[in-house]
Amino acid sequence: MSRSAAYAILSEAIKNPESVVVLRKTSLYIRRVTVSAVFLSIALVIKTAFSFYIPLFGQNGMRIDVSGIFSAMPSILFGPVYGAMVSGLADIIGFFLKPAGAYLPLMTVIIAAGGFIRGALWFELRGGSGKYTRASVAAVSIILLIFGACNFIFLNADGVNARFYDNAAAQNIDSSNMHMISRMLIDRTANAKDPSASLSQYIMLMTSGLAGIAVFGIVLLFADILISKRFRKDTDRGKIIQLLLTMMISGLIVTTLDTLLLRETIYTSWKVFPFAVVWLPRVITALLSNTVHAYFIALLLGIYERTPGIRGSEA
Repeated sequence: MSRSAAYAILSEAIKNPESVVVLRKTSLYIRRVTVSAVFLSIALVIKTAFSFYIPLFGQNGMRIDVSGIFSAMPSILFGPVYGAMVSGLADIIGFFLKPAGAYLPLMTVIIAAGGFIRGALWFELRGGSGKYTRASVAAVSIILLIFGACNFIFLNADGVNARFYDNAAAQNIDSSNMHMISRMLIDRTANAKDPSASLSQYIMLMTSGLAGIAVFGIVLLFADILISKRFRKDTDRGKIIQLLLTMMISGLIVTTLDTLLLRETIYTSWKVFPFAVVWLPRVITALLSNTVHAYFIALLLGIYERTPGIRGSEA
């Protein structure tokens, strides 16, 4: 740029300061779009070349890859809108680059919504104290573990199990003297189309389901302590416990919704199993993969924070 042109731009900026603000916003927008496009490209390459499926009840039920690390970065860096766009584009373009079964537009909507939720959660949690977040996770985990254990004890004491309705029909069992959890489950399932199957799912949810969530929270805390010691510099910047919660909550929502969608559309063979039987292994896989993703994202976030040349201001 010539000296006269530089003087002209400076003079115009002094006369019209609003133009500087517009130029700055435009530059920030272009930078964010460019960085998001780079992460999208990396995610697509990995998804196309290095992903594979694990069969689940005769279907390609679980995909294993690390492309989610890069498709999640825009939501962490720039917010829910960028997260939704990049996640949705990664699903659409990734499908046409490497098709796997029928294309489901609603699946793209779910994945885009997951990107939006991830960005919104992170922007909500990132300003909080890691100390208070850990204490909250510990308290909730202990409460859920106690509830799950108590429910298991009460249900067993009342003889409420998957074969309860067969026994009740033969013995004319009165539920009025049972514990509250037993009465509640019986009231909710007595008039179901398949009472035994419904009762079995509720029992699993109220006992092992609650205990599983509690154990997961405890494991999360231990993982945070161990990994934070190993990558202290980056995890202090990335606030790893908040990042873990962000990734896992959004991953849990997306996995639950897409399991419902697959079960009701192209994987109808899954309907012969209770929903929890199909959902549980997919959730475990999603939680484990999102744990790994969270730590890699923390490292990338630390690198991004230390590189002023590529860093844009955060929303």
